[in-house]
Amino acid sequence: MVYRLLGENGPRVSVIGYGGWALGEEGWPDVESLLALRSLEEAFDRGITLYDTAPFYGRGLSEERIGTVLSSVRKQIVIATKCGIQWDDSRIWLSLSRDDILREVEDSLRRLKTDYIDLYQVHWYDQKTPLLEVSKTLQELKRQGVIRHIGVCNFSVGLLAKAVKWMDVVSVQTEYNLVNRKAEEEILPFCQKASIGFLAYSPLAQGFLAGRAFDPQSYVKDVRKHHPLYKTGQWRQITGGKEEAFRFLLRAEGVTAFLVSMTRPSHVRENVEIVEAFFSS
Repeated sequence: MVYRLLGENGPRVSVIGYGGWALGEEGWPDVESLLALRSLEEAFDRGITLYDTAPFYGRGLSEERIGTVLSSVRKQIVIATKCGIQWDDSRIWLSLSRDDILREVEDSLRRLKTDYIDLYQVHWYDQKTPLLEVSKTLQELKRQGVIRHIGVCNFSVGLLAKAVKWMDVVSVQTEYNLVNRKAEEEILPFCQKASIGFLAYSPLAQGFLAGRAFDPQSYVKDVRKHHPLYKTGQWRQITGGKEEAFRFLLRAEGVTAFLVSMTRPSHVRENVEIVEAFFSS
């Protein structure tokens, strides 16, 4: 496995990270619980050290599973989780108020069975809490040692430029893949210039780039139901598949690591083999 520093002052992470959204199962009907748990063990055994999750993934289930399975190797891995998405039985909303962040981080620590979080990320900016207030709360948690590094997800370059003035941002996480290269316009150049790490999520465009079949007219509750790429049926014409999608990101200048869902041990083995073949060729 190959490892890189996340930004100038961040942790050392594997170039392929374990994306924990599907680990929460909600919206991912193909996930089998036992295999998902075994995939976490396989990922660690194969040298993957970066595990990205969020409270909203399975309403806490993704965090709980990472905490349970990987507790014995806690000091050998980098756990990245998030704040900002709130929910109850009837609705979902965004909030980055001080009280909500402090409550969320305590809940995450409990579920993850840890007393610190390596990388704590703003999941989505709520457009209402002053960014300075958000920054002060996160910097306070960092000073206390509750979180070790701060990251942001889904930020525009304008918002990111403000954020780096007020808090120690080591990474940006956003969608980046062969069919969505918008990050190349502003975000990636900004990160490179500012020595900020870049984490690419959805490297396969939710399976689209792997040529994975999915019927958007299906009644199954699936996060891909509203994905515009699946509505076109273009997945049937994909060539190169997963290998080319991964190689694109491994070659991309400024990308520290990419996060991919792998809820079966066989997924882990296949993905790691592609990465290792790229660096040995």
